[in-house]
Amino acid sequence: MKGSSKINISRFFYFILFIFLTWLALATRHQHEWFSPLVVEYGGDTIWAGIFLFFLRIFFTKIKLWKLALINYALGIADEASQLYKADWIESIRHTTLGGLMLGHTFLWSDIICYGVGTLMAFVVIWVIEKL
Repeated sequence: MKGSSKINISRFFYFILFIFLTWLALATRHQHEWFSPLVVEYGGDTIWAGIFLFFLRIFFTKIKLWKLALINYALGIADEASQLYKADWIESIRHTTLGGLMLGHTFLWSDIICYGVGTLMAFVVIWVIEKL
């Protein structure tokens, strides 16, 4: 298979993972009875980190995967740190559904760990896909 065809198939697969995992992450927030308490507590944030790495990989196929994973993790940390900023204008954005999902509400150290785990899990999946 030619290189560009393989990249396009990978991009399509990453997009499917992005859609499915977005649904799964939202399910951990709204369908608590489907999951163990550990997954309800930490699963959503872990999955979100993976989602964004798949999303980034759709567009940035030429960047080394380990660099993209570091960028993804840094963005997660920056997003979490932004939750320490409590100005009225950003709080009004956080109180919308999309704003709350994207920006979060409360800084938690456990989210930093979740972002690392989610990024690492997505990294492994992408690495395996790209080695096939």
